[in-house]
Amino acid sequence: MASSSVPSTEHQNLGPTSSDKIFLAFLVAVIAAVTWLGIVNYKEALKVETAKSHGEAWVAWLTEAGTTRFEADTKLIACKGGVKPAADAKADTPGTWGACLAHIMANTELKDQVNTFFNKPPHFVAACDPKDRTLMGALLLEDLMPTPPGSATPFVASQLLETDSIDYKMQLRLSVCDKGGSAIKVAEFEF
Repeated sequence: MASSSVPSTEHQNLGPTSSDKIFLAFLVAVIAAVTWLGIVNYKEALKVETAKSHGEAWVAWLTEAGTTRFEADTKLIACKGGVKPAADAKADTPGTWGACLAHIMANTELKDQVNTFFNKPPHFVAACDPKDRTLMGALLLEDLMPTPPGSATPFVASQLLETDSIDYKMQLRLSVCDKGGSAIKVAEFEF
């Protein structure tokens, strides 16, 4: 018997196999998912940046107002410094933060700001808390009271309440709550 040296005429498949096609489909799905997540994260990052720019606008306005609020002819009657409110002052009494805040929210360009996370006006909070998702984009305004010389900390920060007196030159810190609920420090400034 002689062996045949004729090559086999079987059809060889040189294209992608079914497992290759499944792998390519998986890669396309991964690329689509990564692209979608990138777009979502970019939009969320824009919201955080907008919240920070709102905070910067507040700092600019309060810093500017702080330079003129102790003058006798200031137009900022609600935010006027040197006016000592009564001991039992309410939030709308001149010389309190509540009256000044009401004036700002009614008569300045800051009244048109919108919290981009919730499409509502920005609000002030006592603290940023990562456990509370309703604080995204909120503003945190703290009064920095100096401590005696030689103290381990140079100041003590406390929330600026609506009934707090603003009759003195104040050192303030403004922060913004980010998407995760953490505080992003915008600036420390005088008011």
